[in-house]
Amino acid sequence: MTVQNPLLAFCGRHKSWLVPGLLLAMSLLVYLTGLQYPKSMFWDENYHVVSAQKHVDGMMYMEPHPPLGKMLQGLSEAFFNPNEDVDLSSLLKTDYLKGSDMPKGMEFWAYRLPSALMMALSVWFLYQILFRIIRYRPVAFVFSLFVIFDNAMVLHSRAVMLEGIQFFFILLSIWYFVRTVTSDKPITVKHYLILGLSVGLEVATKVNGLVSILLLGMLLLEDKGKQLLDKQFLPVVERTVLGSLAFFGGLAAVFLLVFYVHIGMGTHVEPTKKYKASPEYLTSLKNNGGFSFTTFRLGFKDNLRYMSEYADGVPRLDICKETENGSYYAKWPFGGKGINYRWSKNNVDGVTKVSYSYLVGNPLIWLTVVLGILVSISLILGRFIFDLPIKDERLFMYILYFTGMYLSYMIAIAQIDRVMYLYHYFVPLLFGIINAALLFAYIFKEPLQQGSRLTWVNLGVLGVLVVAMFAYFSPFTFGIPITESQFELRNWFSLWDIEVVR
Repeated sequence: MTVQNPLLAFCGRHKSWLVPGLLLAMSLLVYLTGLQYPKSMFWDENYHVVSAQKHVDGMMYMEPHPPLGKMLQGLSEAFFNPNEDVDLSSLLKTDYLKGSDMPKGMEFWAYRLPSALMMALSVWFLYQILFRIIRYRPVAFVFSLFVIFDNAMVLHSRAVMLEGIQFFFILLSIWYFVRTVTSDKPITVKHYLILGLSVGLEVATKVNGLVSILLLGMLLLEDKGKQLLDKQFLPVVERTVLGSLAFFGGLAAVFLLVFYVHIGMGTHVEPTKKYKASPEYLTSLKNNGGFSFTTFRLGFKDNLRYMSEYADGVPRLDICKETENGSYYAKWPFGGKGINYRWSKNNVDGVTKVSYSYLVGNPLIWLTVVLGILVSISLILGRFIFDLPIKDERLFMYILYFTGMYLSYMIAIAQIDRVMYLYHYFVPLLFGIINAALLFAYIFKEPLQQGSRLTWVNLGVLGVLVVAMFAYFSPFTFGIPITESQFELRNWFSLWDIEVVR
């Protein structure tokens, strides 16, 4: 008779919440620790802090992005109010707060909290997505580490940026899709509506969330794919029409509601910052208030016009410009071009060290995603061109879905003329992380079923290496001072195009 260790027995009974709980604990620790640093703004924080504060003070403003992200950042600032004794009135008279104009003693952690917290919490959705599809907790656990220990995602999301907020909504949408198609309950029009609502939250944060409209097509395939193959076209057409109406109705409802609240809150107008608002909008705002339907109709039209004109005015990528931080989209999967968000140089005992906030990804994660996409494309081409057999139809379909989402985003980006940056790759990177996990489960299906020790050891080694690589590049992420030689040891690829500060 064997005596089981009580701790192991407890973990075995409660692994359904212990595993994601451990992921959440690690994620919260990485994303929230030291959120008050740096004490100054960098990159788009100079814009978003100003916009968030305008929500706090009820000031009318327009911006190139939809307002949901800034509304949440402003809500956090208003709730915690760490700048209660600081005069922030200067933020209401500009769209870009220069460091030299920053109010003395100003704190940024409350503005940063929504992005960091929502990014940290999103790992729960990623884990549930992978586990529901793959059904192996260790595989779901290891690949969930990818969003906790990617240096670029951590640096960017721990700031007053929009990506961490949007990631939460993207993974929420994918989780709801996976949960719907993996449950035993029939898919109804209600599921299309709820999926549309969640995608609406993505789009109300950043418009590149429109890529998740592909989830509608995926849900239709899961719902009516068999009837389509059986040439039962009438129910397919009926569900397509009703499902699409529900989906886009939900998406539009969220988008319009967010703008309604945004416009309704902006009751004060700074005389020097009217954003070319129409006289009709300004008059209605003054006479009818922000929440009147007339004010909303006019304000919504002006906001969309402003977003369009701003996008048209963004310059094109100029790789010949010495200070160009943008990069060609084909370089993104390999980590190029890194962006030096901010740096500070100090000389201690005759040794010069620099603290960086450098947008550099975890190379193991990014290269794993690239390899996974290439192998997935080969797998898909082999199936549809050469009619090669597939070992798991369900896993193959999910690989097809997420490879398709990755490629669709990259193809769409390739059509855009304006300058784009490395963090615009974060959305397809997320799709690629999910795809890499699915591909691992597909390739090693038999060893996983047989409990191959070598497979589990290799999986564990991958997880350890991901964390170790994150730690190695953490000076770029957390501003840990390093010397010039230590910088060069981390400058692995010329494609990254990163430069030491001398």
